[in-house]
Amino acid sequence: MNKFIWTDEYSLGINVIDEQHKHFFEIVNIVYDVLDKSNATKEELLKIIDELIKYGYYHLSTEEKYFNQFFYSDMANHMKYHDMFRTQTEEYYNRLEKEDLPKLSLEVTDFAKNWLIHHIMVEDKKYVPYFKEHNIN
Repeated sequence: MNKFIWTDEYSLGINVIDEQHKHFFEIVNIVYDVLDKSNATKEELLKIIDELIKYGYYHLSTEEKYFNQFFYSDMANHMKYHDMFRTQTEEYYNRLEKEDLPKLSLEVTDFAKNWLIHHIMVEDKKYVPYFKEHNIN
């Protein structure tokens, strides 16, 4: 599987957010590693997919904390993308016990990877000036 490699192009220059994004990349890569193992167990897959989803929620809550704290003007629009992540991952979570786990795990991971790339490169870059204005580094 193609690794999810952090490069400077993903950096927002906001340490707390960049570190969370990097950790999200690491979790996605762990899922890919588990999927590459021919003898991956259902328990391993469920555990790492659960971690991926929960970490995504944790990261979104960090951004939202700052949005609320400093009354980010584009919060409503940005939250639509957060809600999309939550809705989609909740659907995946509900399907985990019922479907072919390796296939679904790959689907979840690819979704998270693609969602995060778009989110960083398009949506998150919009709030960078606002966060820096409020001294969030």
